[in-house]
Amino acid sequence: MKTKIFSKKNLTDQNFKNIVDYLNESKVIAFPTETVYGLGAHMFKEEAIEKIYTLKKRDKNKALIVHLGSIEDVKRVAIKIPNDFYILANRFFPGPLTIILKKNPKISSLISSDLTIALRMPDNYYTQKLINLLGSPIVGTSANISNRKSPVNAKMVLDAFLNKIPAIIDTGECELKIPSTIISLVEKPYKILRIGSISKEQIDKTLKISR
Repeated sequence: MKTKIFSKKNLTDQNFKNIVDYLNESKVIAFPTETVYGLGAHMFKEEAIEKIYTLKKRDKNKALIVHLGSIEDVKRVAIKIPNDFYILANRFFPGPLTIILKKNPKISSLISSDLTIALRMPDNYYTQKLINLLGSPIVGTSANISNRKSPVNAKMVLDAFLNKIPAIIDTGECELKIPSTIISLVEKPYKILRIGSISKEQIDKTLKISR
């Protein structure tokens, strides 16, 4: 397999269609976000999801993240969605915030082995365009071998996965270079599981919480 590199200069409509075809064919591609580069698959293609774990050498008990094309996509992957989700999404999406909700039982256990689902909307024009052309969220995780440094440029991805994936979208260095903040809204009060560039203070202010 030869990895095709799609940069801003050659991301034509036809090339976007080619990348969509890869995803529909249960293949794994690499995509950029504002935080780090990710390995992505069609969220309804279990064969492709399996490939992500194999490529990364990742423990299957570690959940993947669903990347949305719109806030309304949340209804496809989660149930009992609290109003706090919409408050945070309207403030921070697209952006470096991952929100954990109760999982729609129709979602594959390969994405998450428990009753929750992690999701976010990446702030990258090209990745957003890809998701919306696909017509489905993509499931993904950082494009590195497990326990190695998260990639912030295409070269780091290619060092790990050259000729192991069919395509990478290369839009240059990631802007933030640190993983997203992760918050769980499954129970009240909410829990922050990882701090990224969005702080607890920003979340509290958005939810009008004072502690």
